[in-house]
Amino acid sequence: MLTMGEALATNGRRYRDKVALWFDDVKVTYSELDRRVNQASRALQSLGVGKGDRVALLLMNSIEYVELYFACARTGAVAVPVNLRLAPAEMAYVLGHSESRVLIGDGQLLQGALEAGMRPEGGALEKIVRVGPGPDFLPSYEALRDAQSDTPVVADVDENDPWVLVYTSGTTGKPKGALRSHKSNLMIALLLAAEFGISSDDVGLSLLPMFHVNGLWLVSLSLCLGTTMSIYHQRNFHPVRVIEEIKRHGATYSMFVPSLLTFLADAAERGTLDPGQLRVMITSSSPLSTTLRDRIVADFPNAHLIDIYGATELGAVTWIRHGPGSVIGSIGLPALAQDVRILREDGSDADVDEVGELYCGGPTLMDGYFKNPEATAQAFRGRYLAVGDLARRSAEGYLYLVDRKTDMIITMGENVYPTEVEEVLTQHPSVAMAAVVGLHDDRRGEEVVAVVSPREGHDVKAEELQDLCARLLADYKRPRRIFVWPELPIGATGKVLRRAVREQLSHA
Repeated sequence: MLTMGEALATNGRRYRDKVALWFDDVKVTYSELDRRVNQASRALQSLGVGKGDRVALLLMNSIEYVELYFACARTGAVAVPVNLRLAPAEMAYVLGHSESRVLIGDGQLLQGALEAGMRPEGGALEKIVRVGPGPDFLPSYEALRDAQSDTPVVADVDENDPWVLVYTSGTTGKPKGALRSHKSNLMIALLLAAEFGISSDDVGLSLLPMFHVNGLWLVSLSLCLGTTMSIYHQRNFHPVRVIEEIKRHGATYSMFVPSLLTFLADAAERGTLDPGQLRVMITSSSPLSTTLRDRIVADFPNAHLIDIYGATELGAVTWIRHGPGSVIGSIGLPALAQDVRILREDGSDADVDEVGELYCGGPTLMDGYFKNPEATAQAFRGRYLAVGDLARRSAEGYLYLVDRKTDMIITMGENVYPTEVEEVLTQHPSVAMAAVVGLHDDRRGEEVVAVVSPREGHDVKAEELQDLCARLLADYKRPRRIFVWPELPIGATGKVLRRAVREQLSHA
């Protein structure tokens, strides 16, 4: 099997003059992209990056983001995409834990992060390079790249070598880094293409952030198949402009979160978007409501509306194509080449309609959690991997998620673990205990809500807690509402019962 760098090189020869990437008014052909990746690879080597070294990427969606992903692939380095919405302290943790030697970031984002006090933990980081305008004391990536030869880099890279290290929110307050190989990412691209019928004749729209695996999967799929991929400019995000870009580029497929599908349905119903243009509409990251599903199916009758269940660690595990009379509430059937099992605590297979933990075995799994053998051992049962979701299987074979074993909240496609937010809230000297839950929200999927109880003799002010969260947490993790209760429901083990908190809030 090819590595990701070799896959792009093959298409550089196969689709030489075809547009690979289209960003704003800039178009880059496959042969041009292949040469730019060669130059970027040599630029990384000039910075001292070798096989296995981590390179952190703090970037908006752009051509540079794509070429750096593939430059890491070609040199054998490991790309570490950094979530742009992280607080400076959270970014510092990712840089330190990953032991990234080089940080390449958008100049304006770097300036803001450095001014806000981002200081990488540990001593591995050696160089910071800016993309675009930014602090003059930081070297320019474009100048460094353009000074290099475009002859191919010779590196000993294997399909089983790691390509990306993607950090996910941690159940114990610290994010975990999922290490993924060339092979696992290439298999995701090929399996999605085979399942959904996407070919080199299609035009994709890269809309979701490339620091997320969903955005990365779309990049991998598009460039491995030889499609043209247009890149949406994140600095100017607005639903109206998303519709304009879909029409301008003639996009036939993209990956969305449910809130974006709402805007597409609105546009189709207003007559501002031709419902026949989009052929494949992929949704993921949070549940698709029945109402929204029915609107999309009615408004885009010729499109494949496909709902994917997956995870950073797993890849795409199951999918369901929605249509009139389709199964309601299910995450569908196992994807091609995926072996899904529902297991009891003792490791035996659950019966039909019996709730157990969902495990997946297949070619798209991560290798493990970086520098965390304990968490890796807990997640795997032999060749099967779980991320803590409870599910059941119907007699017809359809899979249904029942609950999240970890209490994870998904808001606007982002994962939020309550423990992480609770630890921040309890740093306030007036807070005795905290509980963070997710409540249904039509636009976000779930809304992050917190309930705190005060220490004896103290008054808690929600405004102060919001300020604390603003300093220490990414914006999507911050509670949109904070309630103060005299006491929180406590279980027999002394832990706060989040489910009881959620029920009380839901009925308030």
